[in-house]
Amino acid sequence: MSRAEWLASRPRIVAAGSALVHDADHRILMLHSSWKDEWQLPGGTHDEGEDLWQTAVRETFEETGLAMPATPRLLTLDWTTNPEGIAEVRALFQGPRVGGDAPVTLSDEHDQWRMLPLQEWIPSLPPYQARVLTTAVDMLHKGGCTYLKEGEPVG
Repeated sequence: MSRAEWLASRPRIVAAGSALVHDADHRILMLHSSWKDEWQLPGGTHDEGEDLWQTAVRETFEETGLAMPATPRLLTLDWTTNPEGIAEVRALFQGPRVGGDAPVTLSDEHDQWRMLPLQEWIPSLPPYQARVLTTAVDMLHKGGCTYLKEGEPVG
């Protein structure tokens, strides 16, 4: 088997990088999707040639106009399977710490933004997203990084 044939036989994996943008009062910035009724962290799928940090930097700026910190700090890495059965790896990085009047400039992908404490976000999020966000906020405050599988800490 040639290398090209071997590579073609390998499973497809989708990769994404996102940011946890927060303020001094521990509120979290979420964006409302303009194409479905859903709140999301700034972020998205990687482009060819990017690593996941570069994806988080690019997507956060494109979606909010905010710059990421100079040094990457990974909060969670989640291995999951999307509804189509394709494996996904999602990296969630610490985003910028902003003031309550953050100068957010939304892209066309989002129609509004809010900053709320974690406990106020939980009821409006799907359980999977709430678990990941809860773990990421814990890592933001305690330090470290947690490996997740389907949104649940492993180990």
